Amino acid sequence: MKKIGLISVLVVLAGLAWYVIAGAQTAGNNATNTAANDDSQQELIVVTPWELTSTDPSKSGFIFQRLQIAETLVDAKQNAELQPMLAQSWSANEKGDVWTFVLRDGVKFHDGSPLTADAVVKSLQVALSKPTALESAAISDIKAVDDKIVEITLDKPLMSFPAYLAHATSIILASSSFDENNEVTQLIGTGPYYVTKFEPPQKIEQKAFADYWGEKAKIQDVTYLANSRSETRTLLAQSKPNYLVFTLDSASLTRLKQDPNLQVQSKSLARTIEYKVNADNPFFSDVRVRQALSDAIDRQGIAQSVMHTDNAAAAQILPPIFKDWQIKVPTQTPDPAAIKQRLLDAGFTEDSDGMLQKDGKPFTFTLRTFSDRPELPIIATALQAQWKKIGVDVDVSVGNFSEIPSGHQDGTLEMGLYARNYGMTPDPVGSLVEDFDPQGSDWGVMNWQNPELTKRLLTLETTKGNDVATKQRVSQIIFDERPVVPVVYYQQNAAAHKSLKGLEIDGLERDFYLNKLSW
Repeated sequence: MKKIGLISVLVVLAGLAWYVIAGAQTAGNNATNTAANDDSQQELIVVTPWELTSTDPSKSGFIFQRLQIAETLVDAKQNAELQPMLAQSWSANEKGDVWTFVLRDGVKFHDGSPLTADAVVKSLQVALSKPTALESAAISDIKAVDDKIVEITLDKPLMSFPAYLAHATSIILASSSFDENNEVTQLIGTGPYYVTKFEPPQKIEQKAFADYWGEKAKIQDVTYLANSRSETRTLLAQSKPNYLVFTLDSASLTRLKQDPNLQVQSKSLARTIEYKVNADNPFFSDVRVRQALSDAIDRQGIAQSVMHTDNAAAAQILPPIFKDWQIKVPTQTPDPAAIKQRLLDAGFTEDSDGMLQKDGKPFTFTLRTFSDRPELPIIATALQAQWKKIGVDVDVSVGNFSEIPSGHQDGTLEMGLYARNYGMTPDPVGSLVEDFDPQGSDWGVMNWQNPELTKRLLTLETTKGNDVATKQRVSQIIFDERPVVPVVYYQQNAAAHKSLKGLEIDGLERDFYLNKLSW
């Protein structure tokens, strides 16, 4: 774990920019115009920061889903509307606690076996025994009605249940994927690509599956590489024409866009960079303090300087893709003096240096974040500087990804900054129920609850139809109370050689659309 300040971050970024530019220019020049001479079936190498921790979908399913190795019963469009995938249709009883899924015809697993209801039941039962999204769905029984129909019974009505079956941890694997202890020993899915070599934590090699039920892959060979260093991924984007690189440092985008050999895409995702507070902390237990800290944030400035876009400022936690949840939030330029006065009116006093204190204790705390997403430490340092203007002293601690959930569990977390994906379960109800449960989840609220919010989320869980008014009331309560506070909406950045055709970024982070790509 290390602590950083604004000056040290700028120094590191300046040195890093020189290193990346010097190395990438040489590599980029060597790559110029080589694509025209390459075989049309050259291998594609996909690079992201995310390491492969296991063959178990409960741990690495999001990678297997994006690489199109395995698929779910339910899919989602770019506007988060659910659509069929391995299930061609689904329906529920009147109460909403018994769901029936009809499987698609003509689907084969990579071992040649057909997709059957028994295989689906086996895969979902194993998923249910692991820490997956299905845990929150209160499933009491999963059974095969016949060869093509799966029936799932819940302990309580859940109208958003199909969205849980779109989650990456609910991918369907062949029965031959599991050993006698239900551990995944080989990845045998139904996607347009099958695995030929699995080398955790960095590498997967895969080939196009000739018997895929849908749109067949055009590029035959794909390799996945995990590399956690943002500067290395930037270099790779310019090194050879067969790299497709995701999660690029925003600071490098301008230079990459100037490379005549590259195409660069950016897209706002269903992911919010936000922070949560420990409401047991004497400072954060006061809603006026939580509101003051939020109002002191220059979101537009962070969006422009860190995310390099004008439309990433986030005043509410759910991104615009979830249009039914959007509320009107006043936009205003932060006024540090006025905000500091609000805190003085709330009982704080100033010391000789203008820093705030209360009951003899300085207003100071530690903000934890991690570097897997390169924007997070920079945003944390920006927050540190902006809050200092209102007399609040913040230590920024950059550690491992796991330190926020572990700090939640042991009670040591004061504030954590992270990027929360609201698209993995395309209906946000599931994510919100998990995050705002009175007990709190690892990435949800900490020692905070609101009875009205809990009641309205229960209404959304159990009532048919699209209750926009209730959704907006949920958004309003979260905005007013601010136990979790949005900063900016996350932007996914990808770069590839211009010879790669069909590149598209999925705003829900479910799919790399590899089968649509060609040279």
